[in-house]
Amino acid sequence: MARNKVLATETALHQLRAATLYGVSDEIPPPLAHLADAVKSRRRGLGLTREALRLAGGPSDSTLARIENPEPTTAFPRPSTLARLDVALTWEPGSAASCLDLKPPRPISRGEAPDEKAVKGPPTVDPLDFAHVAVPAEVIREGLDLVQRLSRSERVEPALSRELSVFAHHLGAAHATEVLERFVAAGKTVPGFLLTTFGPYLTEGVSDDEVDTRKQPDQEYRRWLAGLAVDDDGRFHDRLQQKIRAIGYFAD
Repeated sequence: MARNKVLATETALHQLRAATLYGVSDEIPPPLAHLADAVKSRRRGLGLTREALRLAGGPSDSTLARIENPEPTTAFPRPSTLARLDVALTWEPGSAASCLDLKPPRPISRGEAPDEKAVKGPPTVDPLDFAHVAVPAEVIREGLDLVQRLSRSERVEPALSRELSVFAHHLGAAHATEVLERFVAAGKTVPGFLLTTFGPYLTEGVSDDEVDTRKQPDQEYRRWLAGLAVDDDGRFHDRLQQKIRAIGYFAD
């Protein structure tokens, strides 16, 4: 009986892993996709060819080509390569590395050295710091309830398995909502790779499933954040403003 419980738990965990956001082996890792977008955008904005970037202290043409056009099997750049990108693209030191944490790079203003920035007042909340992401209390309760029921079950019944999949979807949807909110709150364009990653939470229309139907307003809100829907009555704008005030983005 004890072994059955262990197998049931392992099965449940396997289903959760299968539903994780970045668990698809044939997709480009989001950190590499984010770095590629940032590097290409900055290089073109500076009017530099790959050869010119190399002459400015950047990596070799072949290395830059791999960075700007990553594949699912592309290795992450070495620290020395990231440092060369910072120099050639006139980014603050550590900017290229921060792109791998899905953060925006920090360009150096003309005539400003990286260590000469004045600190004005207390630091503000960084909306693009995803070390901690809010999850609605109802989703947490849903997950805790499932954990308790799994601990009492000798095997995963089909109905319980389905509820587990629904919970994984709700958890991913909550994460997607928070990430989209932060990009929009920061006045940043949502990267294309995120729209692909969050596709299951942005698809228009829902099934007849009762749980999904209850979540339809959240789905439409995410679609608006991603630029895929119109806010006819302003409720989505108001909801975003409430979130900005609640978290304290850009506090003085």
